[in-house]
Amino acid sequence: MQNFEIRTEQLFLRTIEKSDVPEIFRVARKNPDLPKFMSWNPPEQIKETLTFFESTQKDFPEKSVVWSIFFEEKFVGIVSLEKIERKYGVLQTDRAEIGYWLDPEFHGNGIMPEAARAVLSFGFENLDLHKIIAHHFSENIPSKKVIEKLGFRFVGTLEKDFGKNGRWHDAKLYELLKKNFKK
Repeated sequence: MQNFEIRTEQLFLRTIEKSDVPEIFRVARKNPDLPKFMSWNPPEQIKETLTFFESTQKDFPEKSVVWSIFFEEKFVGIVSLEKIERKYGVLQTDRAEIGYWLDPEFHGNGIMPEAARAVLSFGFENLDLHKIIAHHFSENIPSKKVIEKLGFRFVGTLEKDFGKNGRWHDAKLYELLKKNFKK
């Protein structure tokens, strides 16, 4: 079995474990605005976070790898490679989508760019991906800054790409090819 642990200068990333559920729940509950630009709403009960954890295990590692991020031995967020696709019909694709969130208490410390860069490196080197895509709500400027720091190329705007809380949102789409990735 492949080792999915990653160490960086200041972080430790490991695949999400059931023991992380209470901390994930705590961070999400104390920051109700955290999922504003996410595909989920703040959890009301810990069982919702447990359901999230269980969903991460169904497709691991063939279609999804989700890491818990630790800074100074404290859980601070999540980073993932999801929608891993090797083929589409007879076409070879070897691509995935990166996703992430960070406890707002730790914003501005360079944690997310460091974690995401490590996961990109893992995806390109260990999973032999050809391309990784990223997207964000048009209004999510901090996410845009992370994506740009990582060297992604802006592809375009997906108009009214998804709905949340009764409103349609535009998404900004980016891509990064393995050959263009700079550690």
